[in-house]
Amino acid sequence: MARKIPQGDQKQSDENVEKVESYDITFEKLKSIVEKMETGGLSLDESLTLFEEGVGLSKSLFSMLNLAEGRVEELLSSMERTPFSKGE
Repeated sequence: MARKIPQGDQKQSDENVEKVESYDITFEKLKSIVEKMETGGLSLDESLTLFEEGVGLSKSLFSMLNLAEGRVEELLSSMERTPFSKGE
């Protein structure tokens, strides 16, 4: 029997999927910019524009990772930590 996800939990789950997709999309955009810049052949203006966009994407990714880290820490701190006994 499939476990039914409570309405609030489903909304949180959907938001988490969106954040992961957003992270992945942002990372792919940054990766594309790096590849363009590494191949060369860009004018100074094009290079600066791409660099500026890349810095913005990097900041967004860093922020997303910090939020994820905070969420993990929050979840871990809310868990009851009891050591396993040898019999378990």
